[in-house]
Amino acid sequence: MEAKLKGGNKLSQRESSYDIKTLENQLIKAIQQGAIQDEDGQLPAEPELMRQYQVTRYTLRQALKDLANLGYIYQAHGSGTFARPHHVEGAISLQNNVGLTEEMARQGRVVKTTAIHQQVITLDQADFLPESQKLPNETTLISVTRQRTLDGQPFLVEHSYYLRSIVDNIPNSALKGSLFAFIDQKPGLKVGFIDSVIECEMISGLPAKFFGIADGSPSLVVRDDSYLSSGKLFAFSKIFYDFRKTKFFMLKKMH
Repeated sequence: MEAKLKGGNKLSQRESSYDIKTLENQLIKAIQQGAIQDEDGQLPAEPELMRQYQVTRYTLRQALKDLANLGYIYQAHGSGTFARPHHVEGAISLQNNVGLTEEMARQGRVVKTTAIHQQVITLDQADFLPESQKLPNETTLISVTRQRTLDGQPFLVEHSYYLRSIVDNIPNSALKGSLFAFIDQKPGLKVGFIDSVIECEMISGLPAKFFGIADGSPSLVVRDDSYLSSGKLFAFSKIFYDFRKTKFFMLKKMH
């Protein structure tokens, strides 16, 4: 229901014209166009943004929090919210929670999965193990390998192992999109957190061939151990990036 407030309209606490992700995309577009910030880079105050986009305070604050993590804005204590003077284009945020495809789409870039391989194995057949947890050798895993391009150019090879006792089966339709979104939709499962380690590794075989580089060349590798909100490990992976095309970004707050 709507109520009058000083000549304007205010949404109730339960309704918004946009969901959080849609609002984020709208704000990013406005920031990139310089349409929302003033000459000092300052964004309007919360009440004005709520009125302009017809969203609740909760939706707005969640969107602003995500934009800060992605490096588009920063909040100056006592002064307000400001657009960052320079956003690192093409960089992958280490703090993003929307997935690579969506993050790159916000930058006008396209991530596509060009090849997929899936098979069921046991832990003793895996090429690598979780960083932080030991599992029995007889643990049944779903091995998933995906080759992905960025704007039509080879970009990464993702090799993941999912615990079959938790994930059960993964349909081909899910393999072409966000696997975490697929898992979140399964009854009783909710992705909680990911432990990530970044390292450099010399590669050979599939990743080297896909990137068009010689065996023994370096790759920027992200190792992820993924947990449900209950704290239970459900997947572990290695993502091999073409080092010539990869940049990472992280906002580091000092206070």
